[in-house]
Amino acid sequence: MTRIQLACCSLLASAFVLAALLVVRIDDRFTTPAFGEEVITRDNFTLLTGRTEADEESLFIIDNTTQRLLIYRADVARKRIELAYDPINLSELFNLAGNGNFGNRRRR
Repeated sequence: MTRIQLACCSLLASAFVLAALLVVRIDDRFTTPAFGEEVITRDNFTLLTGRTEADEESLFIIDNTTQRLLIYRADVARKRIELAYDPINLSELFNLAGNGNFGNRRRR
């Protein structure tokens, strides 16, 4: 193998490595990462935030003792946080999930 062939093979290998790195970086820009720091677990409560509508952020609180889910909606204009739905009993929700009857929650 001559020096020119060796240089061509080296350049070709480095081009493949750079292309692979570019594809990985581009893929990171189009995927939404999950942020673990948005979840807090203390005592018997788990708190997490999430986007529920285009311009709305909600707070989800799971009471591990009573197995209830509370969803609070932030109203930034009025500087308030209010309960968005009636409390959801998670044990009932997951028991009814097989029957398809879990979508009947009343929004406030």
